[in-house]
Amino acid sequence: MLKKELKLIVTFYTTSSAMATEKACKENNISGQLMSAPRELSSDCGIAFATNTSNRDLIEKLLKSRNIEFEKMVEIKV
Repeated sequence: MLKKELKLIVTFYTTSSAMATEKACKENNISGQLMSAPRELSSDCGIAFATNTSNRDLIEKLLKSRNIEFEKMVEIKV
């Protein structure tokens, strides 16, 4: 059985915002990946971005600077 890790999960209203986040993070060497949004989190598009919790400030600044809209950021074990 895989051990669950605490991750920062970012959910989005649109798929294009999720994909823009992945691209922006890759361009800025911020690790993470797209995933299906966990059931316990609301997500209009069903896609979320998962990254290390230590990246929270970087992600928030990056999304704001690129005007990428997101639904919410939550730290959960996945």
